[in-house]
Amino acid sequence: MFRSDVRRVRSALTLALVPAMLTACASAGAPAPVADLKPAERPASNSNEAGLWMQGDRSEVLLRTSGTLVRDPMLQAYIQGIACRVAGPHCDSIRVYVVRTPRFYASMSPNGMMRVGTGLLLRVANEAQLAFVLGHEIGHYLRRHSLQRWEDLKAKSANIANERDSIAAFSRENEREADQLGYELLVKAGYDPREAPRAWERLAAERAARSSTPPNPFFATHPTSAERIKTLRDYAEGVVLPTAEPRTGRAEFVAHLGPILGRLLTDEVRGRQFQSSETLLGHLITDGDRLGDLHFYMGEIYRLRDQGDDLSKAVEAYQRALDFAEAPPETLRSLGIIHLRRRDRPAAQDAFARYLERRPNAADREMIQSQIAELQASP
Repeated sequence: MFRSDVRRVRSALTLALVPAMLTACASAGAPAPVADLKPAERPASNSNEAGLWMQGDRSEVLLRTSGTLVRDPMLQAYIQGIACRVAGPHCDSIRVYVVRTPRFYASMSPNGMMRVGTGLLLRVANEAQLAFVLGHEIGHYLRRHSLQRWEDLKAKSANIANERDSIAAFSRENEREADQLGYELLVKAGYDPREAPRAWERLAAERAARSSTPPNPFFATHPTSAERIKTLRDYAEGVVLPTAEPRTGRAEFVAHLGPILGRLLTDEVRGRQFQSSETLLGHLITDGDRLGDLHFYMGEIYRLRDQGDDLSKAVEAYQRALDFAEAPPETLRSLGIIHLRRRDRPAAQDAFARYLERRPNAADREMIQSQIAELQASP
């Protein structure tokens, strides 16, 4: 899984296995190898795997009515299409759901339900990078890693004192295996293999910028970013590229993300992880699309953080945003707020007035008009 609810799933599995843990024989051996899932295959109804699938089915029913579900048919169909391209003959068994969360998040249930977080969509630069993440999750599904983890937990539960470490080590092996299979699926689908490590390079930079926050226990069950990046680079160097340029899908990705970009960036800024968000916005600005939106939200990061010379940086970012036609009208409102804070009344009045010109039906129109009237009345 990628930044998923690992702890919740693990806790649920552990509670379900407590009786087995207490009665397990100390000489229990390793679980038998599990065969890859075949297209359209479902587990036998009386098997342990069927129980895991039933849990996934119940979660999927709840997800369909969840308020976190992004109900955008075009975006949904687009990401489902990428998953199908990577999954090949397993396409009909994979169901993708886009959920609203600012985190780098993707997860795969054993029944074929895949969750893709909106925060992930902000952190991949093109279709190929997203395809690798989806391929990684499909790798978990095809290799039946949920069942393997379940069986491994049973086999190792006799040594309860070492349970946590053994589960983590097994999960890291799952992640490495899913990376390898996801990479193979990426290449088979015709995507550029050189894109596979690049999303991880960006994520590593974000994590480094956020080094003052407590470490996320999720990453304890995954290979380190450095290991993952090196492995994926080695994979890419070992592939002979076809004569035709492999697919990155940058233009298609930007076109489908554009309509919801503002909402995703708003969620990101509201998380108030300013250092990592600044790094993320820097990456997106380097990519060179939707610069009016991106410079505005960079300005919002500086304005809300308000440390050192952040307000000056915010003004510069807003001014850059206004060089582009797609800059949100709220850019002018935020400029007005900073000018007001600096007691530059003429500049504040001008920015607020221009905001209302561009957003005549603004929800805060009356408040802004009142502020303009007060500025006009001031000496």
